[in-house]
Parts: sequence; C-alpha cells; structure tokens
Amino acid sequence: MHRLILFVLLILSTTILFAQELEEDTNSDGRADRWVKLNAGRVSEIELDRNYDGDLDYIVKYNDNSDKIEEQMDFNFDGEMDDYYFYASGKMKRREIDSNYDGKVDIWVYLNGIYIEKYEKDTDFDGKIDVVEDYTEE
Repeated sequence: MHRLILFVLLILSTTILFAQELEEDTNSDGRADRWVKLNAGRVSEIELDRNYDGDLDYIVKYNDNSDKIEEQMDFNFDGEMDDYYFYASGKMKRREIDSNYDGKVDIWVYLNGIYIEKYEKDTDFDGKIDVVEDYTEE
C-alpha cells in the first residue's frame, strides 16, 4: 500500500515539474488574460486575450529548443483565429490568412525568411486556389 501511495505521489510530482500552466491578469480586472504553458521548465505555449473580452486572440507555440514554431492571431477579435504563421529554424516559412473572416484560409504565402517564394489565393472563396505567383523561378 505504501509503495502505491509513493508511486502516485511520484507521478503527481513529475507531472507538476514537467507540465505547468501559469495564469496572469495583466490588466488587473480579476480575470486571467495571459496563459503560459511550461513543459520541463521551458515555455511551450503562450495564449493571450489582447482585448480582455474573454476570448483568446493570440497563441504562440515553441518547440523543445524554445524556437517559435507557430503563431495564430485573431485580428478582428471575433473569437476565431484568422492569421497563422509557421516557422522553421527561426525563419517564417508560411503564412496563412483568412482574409474574409469566414473560418477558411484563402491566402497562402510561402517565405524564406522575409522573402516571398510563392503566393496562392482563393479569390472567390470556393475552396480552390485561383491565383498562383511563384517567385522562385525568376
């Protein structure tokens, strides 16, 4: 019985040490508006409610090396993410945008750091890409 209790305590303490979520109230209104998730003592994700309405409108994720791998933003504060950024080796590789706020991505921009390599757009919002500009061939 003592071994079982010791085992359960060991599992709980390991979970507390390796996975945590911290909440902050940055505007002192009594409600959390910033959440920081830790994994093995490193920040793995940050979530923000930038306009303090109770909905998340910014999320950033990090890998085990503390490199940013993804960002999501709700630019019009409607409760739905509409702008996505994807990173690899510290550089932005792709940006996806829901330009008409219908919940579906309709613009894809492929990057090499700050340089645009390719651009795709669904101009009539039917789910099919209508415009492709490839700058890698030039």
